[in-house]
Amino acid sequence: MEVKFTNEILLIFALNYKSMKTFLTLSLQFLITSYLWAQSPLGIPYQAVMRNADGSIMASNAVELTFMIHDGSATGTVVYQESHSLTSNSLGLVSCVVGNGVVSQGNFANVNWGSGAKFLHVMMGTTDLGTQQMLSVPYTLYTAEVPLRVSPVGDSLIIGNDVTIVPGISVANFPSVLGCTDNAACNYNSSATQSNNSCLYQNAICDDGNAATINDVINSSCVCAGFVAVNGCTNPQACNYNPAANVDNGSCLVQGNSCNDNNAGTINDVINSSCQCAGTPSNTGATLLPGNATCSAQVISVTGCGGQTSLTYDGLTYDLVQIGGQCWFADNLATDQYRNGDLIASGLTNTNWSNTSSGAYHIYANSLSNDATYGKLYNWFAVTDTRGLCPTGWHVPTDCEWMYLENALGINVSDQVLTDTWVRGTDQGGRLKSTTLWDAPNLGANNNTGFSALGGGYRWINGTGGFLNSLGYWWTSTSPTSANAWYRVMGANYATINRISGAKRAGFSVRCVRD
Repeated sequence: MEVKFTNEILLIFALNYKSMKTFLTLSLQFLITSYLWAQSPLGIPYQAVMRNADGSIMASNAVELTFMIHDGSATGTVVYQESHSLTSNSLGLVSCVVGNGVVSQGNFANVNWGSGAKFLHVMMGTTDLGTQQMLSVPYTLYTAEVPLRVSPVGDSLIIGNDVTIVPGISVANFPSVLGCTDNAACNYNSSATQSNNSCLYQNAICDDGNAATINDVINSSCVCAGFVAVNGCTNPQACNYNPAANVDNGSCLVQGNSCNDNNAGTINDVINSSCQCAGTPSNTGATLLPGNATCSAQVISVTGCGGQTSLTYDGLTYDLVQIGGQCWFADNLATDQYRNGDLIASGLTNTNWSNTSSGAYHIYANSLSNDATYGKLYNWFAVTDTRGLCPTGWHVPTDCEWMYLENALGINVSDQVLTDTWVRGTDQGGRLKSTTLWDAPNLGANNNTGFSALGGGYRWINGTGGFLNSLGYWWTSTSPTSANAWYRVMGANYATINRISGAKRAGFSVRCVRD
């Protein structure tokens, strides 16, 4: 290491002491950025390596040191005295600044350095370690810039071209201790002698490496941590406001605001008092569900299929069926892209499926044969994505459009609004179910409507799947709460249709209905 000093005074003091129990190597370097020796230094850095008599390092020992400055001679008047309570580190090193200790006599700032020689007297407890004159070396004895370095080994101090042997000063006696050296940091290491750029500062921005957290900062425990992101509506004025949400996902609905209910048979669509987007009928191809208070403002398209029996979308052909004036897909949807051509996410792990709040689909058991027969299982975020899941002129049916279908098959008004029960209607599920590809007994199945419902199973919110050929699940586009949406269930052991509100992260089948 080489150091250059300009317009400075270098004070070097070395003291060696041996006893039967300990060997101390003490080295002191004091740098005064001043032109005159008469100016008082603010403190004298002091370091000592504690060693036993056999030369081994005394690590982690408590040490009481007393410093006295004598005026004129080694036995002259004590003009200043202080003490330090120190503990050696793992390398036997103790450090302090003479002038910053517990003062018992005098004032360090008032020491008159320009009035004669000064002698430093050091004691460890009651043991006198000796007294040594403090020598100044003005820079003017050398060039304007004097190189100074310490030898790696051999205890040599080199000033300019002069070499002085100072026992214990070798770099080898002072190995570096890496750590944070800034005492303003929460992970400050008082034993560190060299910074390793590891300092952490409370409230500083950081990255905790967790994609599920936001606003990461160094906390009061000196750890980088953030808050778990909760997606939802953060607008208190919205009817679907979620007080637990800290990340707005654009889902807010404010009553009275304009919207699009994706129903071509309506106009003046707004968010209504039920926090749903709905309009008023615009032509004779639309009607209200008679007697159903839940759907009193929901307009149902009954334009029919107009004689059309099939439709090709995204390279796949779907049969069409007309029931009660509505035109439905007679197959489960199997597209892998939105209406605008954007691909829908797929291949998600169980963990990613459970955590996502974006549109995604799954193929049951990742089987292409299942995909061709039962279609894909979509989460609700894909169902309501603004890019559209169904082809142009079609949409995912609302809860009320499913009720209209059920009404057309004979489910009375009081049963239509029942939830989470198989005692809902009589044989309407059997009339919609295919007569094949269901487990026995496939109760009541006759498919006299041509709807051809299949038991496509599900992918649950934890990512696991089940119930192929035993149960079939179909999404609606209606969401009664921020976390749940309505869906329908048909089963091999039931002839009825169940209506349930469940988590939007589940993967269910989808049927499209004409606008």
